[in-house]
Amino acid sequence: MLPPIENRIAEELGVRSAQVAAAVQLLDEGATVPFVARYRKEATGGLDDTQLRTLEERLGYLRELEERRAAVLVSIAEQGKLTPELRIDVENADTKQRLEDLYLPYKPKRRTKAQIAREAGLEPLAEALLADPSLVPEVEAAKYVNPSQDPPEKHVPDVKAALDGARQVLMERFAEDAALLEKLRARLHDEALLVSAVVQGREQDGAKFRDWFDFREAAADMPSHRALALLRGRNEGVLRLALKTAPELADPPRPSPCEGMVASHFGLRDQGRPADRWLLETARWAWMVKLSLHLELEIMNALRERAEDEAIRVFARNLHDLLLAAPAGPRPVLGL
Repeated sequence: MLPPIENRIAEELGVRSAQVAAAVQLLDEGATVPFVARYRKEATGGLDDTQLRTLEERLGYLRELEERRAAVLVSIAEQGKLTPELRIDVENADTKQRLEDLYLPYKPKRRTKAQIAREAGLEPLAEALLADPSLVPEVEAAKYVNPSQDPPEKHVPDVKAALDGARQVLMERFAEDAALLEKLRARLHDEALLVSAVVQGREQDGAKFRDWFDFREAAADMPSHRALALLRGRNEGVLRLALKTAPELADPPRPSPCEGMVASHFGLRDQGRPADRWLLETARWAWMVKLSLHLELEIMNALRERAEDEAIRVFARNLHDLLLAAPAGPRPVLGL
């Protein structure tokens, strides 16, 4: 179990839990950060306004996390899928992202191709091929062919349809594995390049974005002003943005290393067994169709939020300096 919220915040700030608890009580009673910082130093043990501002932000985040955690536990329990191991993982999730990754396989969703395949009885085929690559996919799939359309959801017209359905089941499983998502997210955060290109036909009216018509830079190191400019160019329909890894941008292009990470995570490799190629192709499609799009959207949103936060900090710092500047230069001024 995670420690209480006050203890977590105290550890992050490097202060005592009693100081955090006192500040939380004052904030909950309606006091503002400037008021507490100025007039309640004796209660908080001298926490300054910067510490209090961070405390307030983290308090809101962690309380939202706890509310969401409770809702996730209830939702999974109602589905009858809350195992003791899963409960421990959910209770120990220390970020919203980790919590949502764990909840993803149990989150109510629209009727997916994988769900349709399960209704057709193809999940055992997917399980069998994943567990034993020595099986011949076409031979195994033939056992699941059901030309009858009564009931319609059990209709599997041929071997190809059976294998396509089994692939959808595995792709969804691969894309909803919390441990894999965490590894891929970390890899992309460290290595992904943000690539921009001009949208065909927008060269003239998008001239102010000319510097980014053919541009690439590490997303993790990108300055906030440049990230905001690129995102503005995309929003105005001038630039096309994408996250790519170095091998994908090589000449000739090579597959993303993330494809190999998906296969490796599930123990898939080409050893010449009948189902190896089919399983590796399934891992490749899971990356291309599901995981890459999901993580690209997530990382782009994180980049935007980080850039906006930094821009606000810069503006605030400049305004702070302006407001504290001498109003009449070197002349003495008396304020009444």
